[in-house]
Amino acid sequence: MDTAAKLGFARKIVLVVWVFAGASFFFPLYYTGVGSFGRTLFGLLLAVHLVEFFVFLGLYRRAGGSLFRHFHRTVVFGVLHKAETEQALADT
Repeated sequence: MDTAAKLGFARKIVLVVWVFAGASFFFPLYYTGVGSFGRTLFGLLLAVHLVEFFVFLGLYRRAGGSLFRHFHRTVVFGVLHKAETEQALADT
């Protein structure tokens, strides 16, 4: 996933997954099996992305900028933000 177009498409897919997972906490999805899956997915995404932030913290420090910005982008986009950060470092 090196091109900007591929990364942009992947970001849209990740956002759709987050919206679905978040919507699973509300009626009518809450009371369905799909809602249960969505809530589990939400928890897993959050847990994995929080771990990813600490794993890639050295990269984010080298990249500069606000760690809060890197934190919230990692929580939402995970390794996609890491790939974008690596590309930005390679371009400089």
